[in-house]
Amino acid sequence: IQERVVRPLGSPQEDTVDVRVVSATHKDLGAAVASGHFRQDLYYRLNVIEIHVPALRERREDLALLCHDLLGRICRESGLPVPDISGPVLARLQAHPFNGNVRELENMLHRAVALGENTELHLETPPAQEVVVIPDNLQDFLDGQERNILTKVLQETGFNRTAAAAKLGISLRQMRYRIARLNIVTPNGDDASDES
Repeated sequence: IQERVVRPLGSPQEDTVDVRVVSATHKDLGAAVASGHFRQDLYYRLNVIEIHVPALRERREDLALLCHDLLGRICRESGLPVPDISGPVLARLQAHPFNGNVRELENMLHRAVALGENTELHLETPPAQEVVVIPDNLQDFLDGQERNILTKVLQETGFNRTAAAAKLGISLRQMRYRIARLNIVTPNGDDASDES
């Protein structure tokens, strides 16, 4: 790169080349150089002009333009008409986290075009984001979850504590302790149904 010459494989002489290397990375090469994981000389040879492009989730204002451009290219390549992007579809895209950056957007649009049947873009429903409820009292919340699980497994096993304990991977002693601690009422109220 520095000498601007290459020697083709098997050739005794070098050829002059005039090239500029354009490269992209998602790594912080400055930090990689500092930690010794990337060669410093190569870094400074390549890093003539650095252009930082933020992740798509940090520049949502570009989403409509990117969709238009990507859809145009996708439809040109597949010989299909470019579908319209409705307001609700754009709003759903605006709300999407895009952890996969522009590639994820491109894949979503490819899928929508391939599965689409008319002139308006429809997105398949993405997996629902898990809603995390922050309880007022964590211990009460966890006790409630444990109570629900134990009750369900006890019902599935006909309130056989031994079978329920085995299904949950805990000892019979732990099962008895949890039933008592969580005030779970069983039909027999004793250990009569603990035969395997």
